Amino acid sequence: MRLPYFIARRYFFSRHSATAVNILAGISITGLVVGTAALLVILAAFNGLEDLVKGFYSTFDPDMKVTARIGKSFEHDEEKVAELLQWEEIVSISPVLEERVLMRYREQEYIASLKGVDSTFSYTTGISESVYRGMYKTNHPDAVFGIGVAWHLGLSTTGRSEAIQIYVPKATSRNLLQPERAFNQDVIFATGLFAVQPDFDVRYVISDLQRLQVMSDQEGIISSLEIRLSNHARHKRTQRELIKFFGDDFEVKNRNEQQAAFFKVMRAEGLITYLIFSLILLISSFTLLGSLSMMILDKKHDVHTLWFMGMNTKTIRRVFLTEGLLITTIGAISGLVIGGIIVLLQHQFGLVGMGAGYIVDAYPVRLNMTDIVKVVLTVLIIGSLISFVAASRLKINALS
Repeated sequence: MRLPYFIARRYFFSRHSATAVNILAGISITGLVVGTAALLVILAAFNGLEDLVKGFYSTFDPDMKVTARIGKSFEHDEEKVAELLQWEEIVSISPVLEERVLMRYREQEYIASLKGVDSTFSYTTGISESVYRGMYKTNHPDAVFGIGVAWHLGLSTTGRSEAIQIYVPKATSRNLLQPERAFNQDVIFATGLFAVQPDFDVRYVISDLQRLQVMSDQEGIISSLEIRLSNHARHKRTQRELIKFFGDDFEVKNRNEQQAAFFKVMRAEGLITYLIFSLILLISSFTLLGSLSMMILDKKHDVHTLWFMGMNTKTIRRVFLTEGLLITTIGAISGLVIGGIIVLLQHQFGLVGMGAGYIVDAYPVRLNMTDIVKVVLTVLIIGSLISFVAASRLKINALS
C-alpha cells in the first residue's frame, strides 16, 4: 500500500496547479470543507439549544420524580421519606400535590394547575431562581404565579394588595345537583411571578401544600415526591435503586423522562437536520467523482507506464482510491478546524444573536466528542464510497 500512497501523494502535491485536474481537486476539497464545517456547526447548535431547554426545565423539574403508576395520587409515607433522606445520594425530598383549580381576579377567570409544595421545594428544584418580580413565598395565603397565568388573569402587581379567588374541587364530593358544593373557595395573593418555560408559565401556580390538601379533602395525599440528588450521585444507578425501593406500584422518572415527548421531538429534529446536511454533503462531494475521473484521463500515460512496469490493475486503482481518500481527509480535517473555530467564536463572542425578546442574547452552541466522531465518519464514508466508485471505473484498455 506504500507505493500507491506515494504516487497519490505526488499527484496531490503536483506543482502543476493550474491544470483543470488540480482546479477540480481544489473545488472538491472546498466542497468537503464547507460541508464538514456546516455539519459540525449545525450539530453544535442543536446541542446548545438542547442544553438551553434543559436549563429551563432544571429550575422546575427535579432530578427524580416519583409518581403512582395507577391513579394520580397516593398516600404520603413520611417514614419512607425519612429513610430515603439517609441515602448519601439524596439531598432533599419534597412532597407535591397538583390540582386543577379555577382562578378569578376582578373580571377575569382562568383554569390553572395549583401546585402545593412544602418549604423544601425551592431547594429541591431551584424554582426561586426563576422569580423575576416579587419574591418566592408559598406559605398560605401567598403564592407564586407563572407569568402566563398572571397575563391571562390580567395580574400585573405582586404583594397582598390584590386577592385572587380560587375554587378547588373536592375529591370526596359527589353532589352533581349542587355543583357549588363540589368546590372549596379561598383567596391567595401573588407574592411573586416566575418565568421558566412557556408551557409551565401558562399552567402553574405554586402555593402551600397543607392548605391545598385541606381544600381538596385530600389530607395526607400527594401527587408526587420530587427528589434532588447530590452532585456526585450517579443518576442512572440511583434511579434503579429508587425503582427497587418503591416497587412496581410507582414510577421513578429522571429529568429527561419527565419531558420525554419534548426531547424526542428535539432528537427527531436533530436527526432530520443531520440527514439533510449529510445529503447536501453527499451532493457537494460529487465534484470529487468528477475530479478523480478527470485525473484518471489526465494520467493515462502514467497508468500505462505503471502497467507495463508490472503493476496490476487492482494496484493502479488503489492509487486513485488513495488520491480520493487524501482529498477527503484533508477536506474533513480542514472543515473540522474551521467549524470548531466558528463554534468557539460563537461561544465566546456570540456572533449570531437571537434577537430582541429572547432569554439569551446569542445562539447557544456546544461541541462534544460524539458529534466530532459522527461528522468525521460521515465525511470519510461518503468520500470513500465516491473514491471507490471512481477508481473502480478505471479500465486500462479503455485508456488506450
